Amino acid sequence: MVPRRTRAIETQGLVDSDRLRDAVEAIREAGAEGLTRDRLRQQLGVRSVRTVDRAIGLLEAQGARLDRIRRGTPPIIHFVLRKGPTWDEHVSSEARLALRIAGLSLTQTGTHLWQDKLDALEHLASQRMSNRDRRLFEHLKRAVRVQGAVDDPIETPNLLEPILTALDGAKEMQIEYQAAGAGTPTPYQVVPYALTHDLFSGGTFLLVWEPRRRLPLHLRLNRICAAKPTSRAGTYPADLMAQAADYQIGGWTSANPPFQVEAVIRGANWVQAFKEAPPALPRFEARPGPAEDAVLVRFWATHPKGVLRWLLQFGAMAEVLHPVEIREAVAGQLREALARYDAV
Repeated sequence: MVPRRTRAIETQGLVDSDRLRDAVEAIREAGAEGLTRDRLRQQLGVRSVRTVDRAIGLLEAQGARLDRIRRGTPPIIHFVLRKGPTWDEHVSSEARLALRIAGLSLTQTGTHLWQDKLDALEHLASQRMSNRDRRLFEHLKRAVRVQGAVDDPIETPNLLEPILTALDGAKEMQIEYQAAGAGTPTPYQVVPYALTHDLFSGGTFLLVWEPRRRLPLHLRLNRICAAKPTSRAGTYPADLMAQAADYQIGGWTSANPPFQVEAVIRGANWVQAFKEAPPALPRFEARPGPAEDAVLVRFWATHPKGVLRWLLQFGAMAEVLHPVEIREAVAGQLREALARYDAV
């Protein structure tokens, strides 16, 4: 294992480095209440508050930010740590909580492989937390829930490493892909472009360029059976691949030019939802609709199937205005559904 590199602690021969670390830890553990000079002196095990003053001066000279808050009667200065020195390796509870939420969110999009990596990083981060922050984090972690997508484990071991290696080195890659409904995996020679996480479909995808057919492909990660980077440099049309990434919906994308979708969504709850939390659709906008309980939405796409998947969730509450092909496709889907119910 390569040893970690840490920033040097400047002592100027005034206070030893271990005592400076102890000072940071003691003030951090005190939280918003802070520590007085005398209390910090006791915790450092020194006789003189001059040592405390030297330690405070050294810490601030090395990037620490300390508030001096007067409390009590008579008022006494309490030191409150707002930011550690440049050499501080502490990971705050807020940062670790963000890491945990990232892991939960990625797991909900079918990315157990990502979660494994984040778990290892979180374990490392936990070693850099104060006891106080660790207690706070454990409380916050129990209060966080992420739901609403899928539980889609990726069974192929060691899949991320070759993909990230190929992405990092801009190399072609050989993969075997098990398409839905196919009997056996299909081999592909591709150039990886990006990993995408789509919450509409609840899945993680690898966007690649296939040189043979000159097409972008969006491959669900858990269907990749094998992946191996080659020594051959990979190239792709940058503008086309950026378009494929930007305009994908529900995992569906294509090389076709983007088209605009326009629809009216009815229902007071939907109107309010689009104001408070508009969906992350490409170039999405919402405007007042033809009635008080309706909203006119517009967005762009390159593949009709992703559009249909999103619109059909609204059932009778949605009316597609444009393009005509999407309007007819939605109407056809609803007629088929109605026929099934009528047959019961």
